[in-house]
Amino acid sequence: MKNYLKKLDQNICGGYIKRKYQLIYPYLQKYINRKITPLRRGIQKNFVMSEQLMFFKNAQFFLQVNRIDGVYLEFGSHELNTFRMALNTLGQYDKPNNIHKFIAFDSFEGMPEPQGIDKQKIWRKSMNSTSIEQFYKIMKKDLHRVEAVKGFYEDTLPKYELNENDKIALAYIDCDYYSSTVSVLSFLKNKLSHGTLLAFDDWDCYYSDPCRGQRLAFSEFTEEVNDQFHFEKFRVIGSGGMSFVCLEKEKMGQAII
Repeated sequence: MKNYLKKLDQNICGGYIKRKYQLIYPYLQKYINRKITPLRRGIQKNFVMSEQLMFFKNAQFFLQVNRIDGVYLEFGSHELNTFRMALNTLGQYDKPNNIHKFIAFDSFEGMPEPQGIDKQKIWRKSMNSTSIEQFYKIMKKDLHRVEAVKGFYEDTLPKYELNENDKIALAYIDCDYYSSTVSVLSFLKNKLSHGTLLAFDDWDCYYSDPCRGQRLAFSEFTEEVNDQFHFEKFRVIGSGGMSFVCLEKEKMGQAII
């Protein structure tokens, strides 16, 4: 009799708790969606940004030690997170080298419709859009040393000319697609020099498939310029990127003063 009462009590209590849980579940789910999910996304975003910031600190030290002056180019500047990191690290005024200009290339209308091997579950047309007005608002204190080039790469890059004395110190390529990366590397081809840093923000996208995305674009590019340049691995960007130092083959092993 005692065991029977104990079992009955458990069933009653268990059923009561189950019914209560079923009643509060929809409200609990709404709370999670409203409070916990944004918090989780915030933690993830902070991790990505901390890894990117570490890269820029490493890049700043490399450029400083090697006394590399020049300009910073960024291809894909949604929200301007990495662009501001570059300003706050590479653009410090008390260093022996001088990165004097920061140029953002972006459609400022979001991503184009992915085609062919650029198609991926994550991407869609107009995704990652920051307007040109937002750019200037965010950059209001640094307008004297920043520039925005608005438009899709196939339209803007063939027409854009760097100043003759503007050596590229770091090019940060955050344009996701294979096709976009091909356009960027084609633009950079005749503008690289000994010590230029190339960073690919989306190196691990497309499952890290060497036949897709930025990996494929860079592989094809290195074969194209193999007679002139060697690319030495620089730093892994912990958020899924990779970077390289561009070395002119004729200068390798030489004392450069």
